[in-house]
Amino acid sequence: MKLIDRYVLSAFLRVLFWSILAFVAIFLLIDLFDHLDNFLDDNARLLPILRYYLYQLPLVIDLCLPVGMLLASLFTVGVLSKNNEYTSLLSAGVSLTRLSRSILIFGILVSLGALFFREYVVPESNRRQREILKYEIEGKIRQDLMSKRNFTYIGQKGEVYVIASFRPSPPTLTGFSMEVFADSVMVRRIDAERARWDGQKWVAENGAIREFHNGKETVKPFTKYRVEESLEKPEDFSRREIDPADMNYFQLGRFAEWVGRNGGNPTPYRATMANKLAFPLVNFLMVVLGLSLGAARQKTTLWAGFGLTVALGFVYWILMDFGLSLGKTGALPVWISAWGPNILYGILGSVLFYRANR
Repeated sequence: MKLIDRYVLSAFLRVLFWSILAFVAIFLLIDLFDHLDNFLDDNARLLPILRYYLYQLPLVIDLCLPVGMLLASLFTVGVLSKNNEYTSLLSAGVSLTRLSRSILIFGILVSLGALFFREYVVPESNRRQREILKYEIEGKIRQDLMSKRNFTYIGQKGEVYVIASFRPSPPTLTGFSMEVFADSVMVRRIDAERARWDGQKWVAENGAIREFHNGKETVKPFTKYRVEESLEKPEDFSRREIDPADMNYFQLGRFAEWVGRNGGNPTPYRATMANKLAFPLVNFLMVVLGLSLGAARQKTTLWAGFGLTVALGFVYWILMDFGLSLGKTGALPVWISAWGPNILYGILGSVLFYRANR
């Protein structure tokens, strides 16, 4: 039976490879024609354009992978059926479940890999793509340190900085406030007129340290205080804040907590967090759905199968996007907005797979 597993999986991987390649090529060509006028107006060189699209690849692959998984599973069983191999295996007592075991296991592994991929690869590639567009294609001047006004910053240890302004030379923060939390409760706050960078640490001037314990507040004024607990450097405060859309799950969680602590509405970010966990699972669900459709008694032609794949993928994206929008506004509970499309496709795939396996 291992021979059958290898044969079926190799056929699946071939179709998957060419499917992803085709979808990615179409996506990039459409995007290229859409931005071609801008590239020409900016007199962009070929190498930066190539690097721009290289860093766009992770996002495109992440979006196209579910449709590729659906198309590959549908066509794999469809080709086996067309060559009468599927019928022969069924006659020999090999069920659809046993026949597709290797593909189902691969689908689970892809879903887990996609979760890691969109958490740690896609956000960083998106950031680098924007930098290439801004500095190498549009030709904007890159500055090591830039002045900023009226901003907040979340530190490496989860502390929140509220800054009136940042001056790069010499590195100085005015209107400095640093809030330290433990289990979502503020336990310490440092307020100062300004903080200067001494080469290793920030030195706060003319301020006070407030400690909060058991509902009591203690205040310790200071003229100068070296903020040893701060790990941030001038370039951290100069850097553009991470767009919530480019944060990974844990960064977004810390950001949502901070928004809630400061009286904002964290629901949109909670909905995005749930979506980040739910979307990768669709790769496995698409495999189940594709196997079921490929093994159905009513066979589909090549173009009909391709059209069905695109339609199912398009409907899923609409449902996921619509659910996310409702979840962000609070019209739907967060878990329903994220997992509703998966539940729907999971039920549909399970019913079809059960019928095809009988």
